[in-house]
Amino acid sequence: MIPMTESRSLSGGFFWVMETYDDNPLLRTTNGGKLRERRSGVRRRDLDRVRDLGVLDLTADIDSTAVLPPWEEGNGAVDVSRNFEIPRVTFRPRRGLVIFPVTMIVAGSVFLHKTALGAFSPGESWMLGVWAISLTFVLSQIILAWFQRPFTVTDAQRAKLDRLAVAAVIPCYNEDPAILDRTIYALFAQTRAPDWVIVVDDGSTANYTDVRARWQAYPSTTEFMWIRQHNQGKKHAQAAAFRAVPSADIYATMDSDSALEQRAIEEGLKPFASRDVTSVAGLEMAYNLRTNILTRAMGLRSLAFQLFAMSAQSVAGGNVVINPGAFSLYRGWLIHQSLPAYLEETFFGVPVTLGDDTALSMFSLLHGRAVHQPTAVSMPVYPETLSHHLRQWTRWMRASTIRTLWRIRYLRLRSYAWWFVVYQQYAFFASAAVSLAVPFAWPATRNLVFASCLALVAWPLAVALRLVTVSRSDQRWPSWLASTALLPFAALWYLLVLRQIRFYGMATCHRQGWITRKKVEVTLAGSPAPHAPAAEVLVYE
Repeated sequence: MIPMTESRSLSGGFFWVMETYDDNPLLRTTNGGKLRERRSGVRRRDLDRVRDLGVLDLTADIDSTAVLPPWEEGNGAVDVSRNFEIPRVTFRPRRGLVIFPVTMIVAGSVFLHKTALGAFSPGESWMLGVWAISLTFVLSQIILAWFQRPFTVTDAQRAKLDRLAVAAVIPCYNEDPAILDRTIYALFAQTRAPDWVIVVDDGSTANYTDVRARWQAYPSTTEFMWIRQHNQGKKHAQAAAFRAVPSADIYATMDSDSALEQRAIEEGLKPFASRDVTSVAGLEMAYNLRTNILTRAMGLRSLAFQLFAMSAQSVAGGNVVINPGAFSLYRGWLIHQSLPAYLEETFFGVPVTLGDDTALSMFSLLHGRAVHQPTAVSMPVYPETLSHHLRQWTRWMRASTIRTLWRIRYLRLRSYAWWFVVYQQYAFFASAAVSLAVPFAWPATRNLVFASCLALVAWPLAVALRLVTVSRSDQRWPSWLASTALLPFAALWYLLVLRQIRFYGMATCHRQGWITRKKVEVTLAGSPAPHAPAAEVLVYE
């Protein structure tokens, strides 16, 4: 019996009530926790019908046709033979390579201590303390990360996992139609097909007539559902999908620009063979990695972070702090129990619309293990312009500020996740304090600047060694390795620009507007997508 009853109140109005279940979490469903020993097949419906949850009641509208906006009327031209090239991704642990980053970090630290940091006066010994604490935590993360292994299952476990009903949830707002088409295509090409694919159009101004018609006409045992609602934000778009298929055992959440590698769902389900796993984080790789220097630098920085921090958190007892919005999986009972708090979260009276993935991650940690499966790969589209990149980072930092407070207050004090969050805050503010101290204590801090410059190069390259565990079919090794040279520049970019935006995000966390996707910002072919009339424009603000 797993006690799940919980009632807490967060400052600002974050409240939820959990219930108690006494059954097998692996196979439980949301309709009373009954086990389904076998499924005769998915439900079949008239897929030409579209439901509009923003207007009609779901329970009373099972077979009603929604009224579509004028620019989405008509069948449109459908190319049913259109295919996309989704790269294959392979993960190999290569655990023996852990010796290289550990040796690099230890040797570098000894060298700096003897040649540079050793010159500190007794009054500056606090800086050595900062250095020592950071070194200890970093080494522990490196070792944990390199000992990650993908989850595997036995034949008996696979048979149980095959009986789980999986719903793929795609909230969509002003996505390029071609990119959305590719996202859906990748789902229907999975080695383990989902039982439902649910697209929720959250009041977009883009024209999805052809995309919707193509997949409604596509013959498959997977049930395809298209829901259009008035613009309410990503959380409510996801909730519309959750409520449309309340009997799903597993919800696979993803972004509308995320093309899944063909084994993503099959691999993502494997950790659920463990009864205490509540969520699985996939591995995110930028689909448009080679577009320009921005996508290369940010794409590899993100990938290296996942293979370092998320891998370590997963190995350390299942304590993944952030499940990627690009692709993550959750148990159905967890989603429905957490839904009221998810939708009604407030921060000092302000409704919280950002941080959807981090909220679901925190719910997962409160009720079980949140793990990372590096073989469950998604490939979202990264920002290709500086403006888009900076606005996206601002949005993330606003959400992160609120979520950090919740984690410190509600995660278990003895958990790795809690200590990781606390260390993150310590490292961030300590580095900011050191940066401020450098000019005021000059020239005494001259050695510290020298050490910091070396670390700015050595540390990203040490973390970049994790990239050798991943290979991608559309990337050759020379190009892949050459791209890692951008990581020190990405670290410098964070230090000079993104860190300052983080401070801005903290100061403006009460602003919960989306600030991106007011229009289609990234297209598959580089040309603008058709839009609705200007009078119909809806935004998240």
